[in-house]
Amino acid sequence: MEDDLHPDFSFAGPGPQDMANGTAILATALLREAESLAQTAAGLRGTLALFAMDGPAELEDHRMMQAGARAASVLAGALVLVARDLLRFTGEPVRAAQETLGRLPHGSLSVGEVVGHLRAAALAPVTDDGAARIAAATIAETFASAFEAAWHGTAPAIGGKGD
Repeated sequence: MEDDLHPDFSFAGPGPQDMANGTAILATALLREAESLAQTAAGLRGTLALFAMDGPAELEDHRMMQAGARAASVLAGALVLVARDLLRFTGEPVRAAQETLGRLPHGSLSVGEVVGHLRAAALAPVTDDGAARIAAATIAETFASAFEAAWHGTAPAIGGKGD
């Protein structure tokens, strides 16, 4: 009897361990995105003292920098919440999206901001585990679809568990 040089492989997608690893690396990448935004907000706040505010143009620049710092801070907080809920509900990105949505201040964010950073994080995980990278992308897309649907008050996409 010959040795089987080609073991049976399952091409059904990432397995449970891959999904757990994908969730972990996606959450880590989201935290890096949040950290970058928080540093940006701190930098913007630090520049506020540089404005002399001698006239209406300078006052408007000051307001713009304040608004930018506030927006970056809110978005950073939202991304931390997304990462937390993804880890809290590992394997359930639709539930994580719904839980996250219920805790976010809608007036200060847009769905595109959150989903854009989520997708960027899915492209930036630092790992050589290909299955976990695929899982992270799958989780991010499932979360994004459910998040967008919930944001707009519609039903989530069919098959929205990411597995």
